[in-house]
Formats: sequence, structure tokens, C-alpha cells
Amino acid sequence: MLIKKLCQSVLSLYLISASALATDQFSTNFNALITQHKLPGAVVLIKKGDSTIHYSAYGKINVEQAQLMQKNAIFRLYSMSKPITAVALLQLVAQKKVSLQADIRTYLPHFEPFEFDGEQQVVTVHQLLSHTAGFGYGGGFKSWVDIRYLLANPLSRNNNLTDLVDDLSGIDLKFRPGSKFEYSIASDIQGAIIEAVANIPLDEYLQKNVFTPLNMHDTGFYVPKSKQHRLVDMYEYDASTFEKAYHFNQDKILFSETGKNSEYLKQAALTSGGGGLVSTAKDYSNFVTMLQNKGLFNGKRILSQSLVEKMLSSKTTGLDTHFLPRIYQGAGFGYGIGIKETSGDTRNPGSFFWAGMGGTVFWADPVADVQVVVMMQVEDGWIALEKWLIPEVYKMIKSQE
Repeated sequence: MLIKKLCQSVLSLYLISASALATDQFSTNFNALITQHKLPGAVVLIKKGDSTIHYSAYGKINVEQAQLMQKNAIFRLYSMSKPITAVALLQLVAQKKVSLQADIRTYLPHFEPFEFDGEQQVVTVHQLLSHTAGFGYGGGFKSWVDIRYLLANPLSRNNNLTDLVDDLSGIDLKFRPGSKFEYSIASDIQGAIIEAVANIPLDEYLQKNVFTPLNMHDTGFYVPKSKQHRLVDMYEYDASTFEKAYHFNQDKILFSETGKNSEYLKQAALTSGGGGLVSTAKDYSNFVTMLQNKGLFNGKRILSQSLVEKMLSSKTTGLDTHFLPRIYQGAGFGYGIGIKETSGDTRNPGSFFWAGMGGTVFWADPVADVQVVVMMQVEDGWIALEKWLIPEVYKMIKSQE
């Protein structure tokens, strides 16, 4: 019996030591990444099963200053807002206040009838959630529709969601609904539906039905005065194409904005469900944990299991998937979130993920039972950050087994 206990103790010490070594090596490598490319700091939170196996802040808020990054730092989420908005809209589906197959004009009747190629079209809530509705983001001069988006500027911070719908109304769709995937303003339109159906402002709805039950205390559409010192500075990665953004180049990491002068310190008229939220790594981890647990968080039901499973299944199999193949091998899109359909990188099929233009990244791998949330603030730096992270995270996890 004594020998058995000694062996168990030795094994436990070995496992603890191996885990510590793997975590230390990851930290060394992450610090080297920051130093080598003159990047601002980041917060990394990694969970294996129900256990947090790594939660650390790295580097500095500003590479030219002394202030160190803190774990409770607040970051601009940009498109990592989209999965949150999708969950909020699906809650109304669960309550039978919204139907996935309904024409979105049922809830937003001020929209003019949608047209593509001179023919009227129906856009469903399902297509809106899966970004297969025919909307775009506009900008540039590739087509008259893109120019119309540019001129209308529906995402102006001075717009409310009614203004956003008014600005979009009458602009032709970019393609026949359901025929392809294109990343778009669809998540902001989802926010307008939530406001119209729930009859309360989007920020109030999210606070009551998502943020409070998920203990997301630092998430919202702006940073209140008491927390403004925690909003980090912003950088950008001046890479001209997706392919050039695969790896960081220190000569193209440029300072952009201080946290203390950010527009996110004041509440804008626009509550952008597609890109307007700020949050922390811990807050966002709670949201991802809820999705991993099929809609449950700390025993509370946030969304039905069936709708979480629907959200986390690809709706774009067989379709033209816009920019996805240039970045993600074997990936499709569910409701507001990327879905790994096939093998092709280290993440297993069934993994769900997304990133924000501002440099934030997350994924959850149900096969490996792993969650990763990393917050960095380098605009267009999410591609290089994720490409670096994926092998490093799985290497650390494998070393701990």
C-alpha cells in the first residue's frame, strides 16, 4: 500500500511538472513573438475541459511605454461581437417570437422589398444569421452596390438601428439569397430585429439576457468612466492582402490610437451587433463556455441545446464561401460563427471559432475539449496571431497529457 501511494505521488508530481514546463514553454514562445515583432501585449486564456490551464497577461499596453498588460484589460471585439448577437436573436427564436424561415421584413417592415437582378427576393432570418442573405459590407468601387453602401454609410456611429435600416433600404442585394456566403452587415440587421421584437434597445436586451446571466461584467458597447483606464491602446498591421498577413512583420506594426482617446469611451448612437462590443478575455471565455455546454452556464439555461447545435453547424457546405478558403482550410459558417467542417489544420472538425478585425481570436475544439480566447489589439493582426497560436496551443496541450 505504501509503495502504491508513493508511486501515485511520484506520478502526480511528474504530471504537475510536465504541465508547468509546457505552460512555461508556451509563455516563453509568446513573449518571444511579442518581442520579435514589436507587438503590444495580449491576454491569453486557455481551458481544457472545465479547468483553466493557462490565463496570463503578456507584454505592455504600448510598446513605447512601461505599463504592463493586465488580465482584466478591455479590448475592442469588432467581429467577435457577431456570435453574441446571433445568440441573442436565437433566444427570440426559442421564445417563438421570431421564426428562422420568416421574411425579415415581417419584423422590419420599413425595409423596401429586396431585389436582385431586377427580381424581388425574400430574405429569411436563417439567411441573415448565416450571412447568405445577399447583403455585403460595401466600400470600394467594384460594383454599383458597393458604391451605394459607401455613399449610404449605414454603419455611421451617429446612426441608430432604425437609421441603419433606412440607409440600407432600397440597395440591391449582391446575390440571390441562399446562393452563396458573403460576410456582411447582416449581424447589425439582426440587432435591429432584436430591438423591434423585444421592444427595448439592443444594449439593454444584451445586458439583461446575455451579459448578466453569463457574468460578463465588463462587456458592452462602450467603456464606462470607472473602467476607462483598462481600455488598451490600438495598433494596426499594415498588410495589404490576407496572404501577406499570415505572419507578422515588425516593420508594418503601426500605432493607431490610445485607449484614453478612443471613441469607445463614449456611447455611440449605433449599437453595432456586428462589431461594436468591448470585452475582456474572461468575459468572452464565459460566453464560449456556454456554447461548449450547449447553452448552459453555471446551471442557467441561456439558449436551448437544439438551437446551440443549429448555430454550431455549418450552413454553407457546397456554397461559394467568400474569403474563408483563403484563411481557413475546410471551414464553413454557422449562425454568426465559423465552423470547421473537415480536417486540414490542427483543429478538429466540429470546432467553432471566429476573430475580430482588431486582433482578438477565439476557438473551441469539442474533440480535444479545448477553449482558447486571446485578446490582442492589432487591427488586421488576427490572421498572423491565429496562425501562430494554433500549433503552439496544441503543442502545449499534448505536452501536458
